[in-house]
Amino acid sequence: MKRILALLLGLLTVLALSVPAMAVTEEEQEELLYEAGMAALASCIDEDMTDLEKLTALHDWMCLNVDYGATLRSQTAYGAIVEGSAVCTGYAAGFAYLAELAGLEGVATYSEDMDHAWILVTLDGTRYFSDCTWDDGKNAKMGLIRHLYFLFDEDNAGDTGHYGWDSGEAVPGGELEEAPWLAAMTRVIFYGDYCYYIDESFNLWRCDRATWETELLLTVDEGWPIWGVEGSHRSGLYSGLILLNDRLYFNTPYEICSVDLEGQDLTVELTPDTSEGVIYGLDVRDGDLTYSIATEPDAVLYQVVDSGISAAGAWGYAGGTDDAPEEPAEAASGETTAASVGSGEG
Repeated sequence: MKRILALLLGLLTVLALSVPAMAVTEEEQEELLYEAGMAALASCIDEDMTDLEKLTALHDWMCLNVDYGATLRSQTAYGAIVEGSAVCTGYAAGFAYLAELAGLEGVATYSEDMDHAWILVTLDGTRYFSDCTWDDGKNAKMGLIRHLYFLFDEDNAGDTGHYGWDSGEAVPGGELEEAPWLAAMTRVIFYGDYCYYIDESFNLWRCDRATWETELLLTVDEGWPIWGVEGSHRSGLYSGLILLNDRLYFNTPYEICSVDLEGQDLTVELTPDTSEGVIYGLDVRDGDLTYSIATEPDAVLYQVVDSGISAAGAWGYAGGTDDAPEEPAEAASGETTAASVGSGEG
């Protein structure tokens, strides 16, 4: 009986996946991809940005809006940008597509030796690699991203674990001065004359976009506990960063907080129930601030909870949800759900 039920479940899954593939024509996919791509650009970049800033914003958009997962179209830009689910080839195709829409040079590349894909991008005539798949951290849609694999070149590709790419052209080492925000462990928010980000040590920084001079706005002296081990703490940062109504929202393990753009007026916006886990990440879903509760950052099961705080108009997010791409299947707010997480592989 169990075997019959399993076969029936498998058949229903195949049928469910096949319906949307037949319902959406290739022409309709191209139109939907273009509309979703333009909406992504409108949410996070503007004409005043430098090419480096645009690439950073698009890299962060990919990491925050795409889950690692295998679906019918997960190897395509459509799967990544419209459906929000991709494997490495989909991440690469999606990032290259957004870069092209923004007037930048980006092309996907692939390594048979690694069975992995990433992209080549061009800045000021020099080509660099960027790998959104590996920067898309665990539970990344809750705001946890990195910039460890963003803008590296042939000279240091081995240090990042990349090799065997199929580009026939060399990728010469560049003279790119490292932008301070490349140390960010959250999304980088470009707003007015400054950009804002949080580093691995839980320091909130403001960086002058013209001079790259940095100013430390806030340091949070609190780490994430190792669940069940009293007095222990993990290394690293597990907070999101959101700009809403000229305030910067972030999370500690136990609270959702905000400060103004000067790093002042620290306010505890919400103290969730952390009896069964702590807060690992903060993001915007369906127009509201949401957060995840888990016992560890790599947990297979975690809770996605609506904070009750409206985030309509938050920087970097599309205004409404009516036109937003449908999320991959997931449990309702507050219910335990299986995480769609990047594996660090193609």
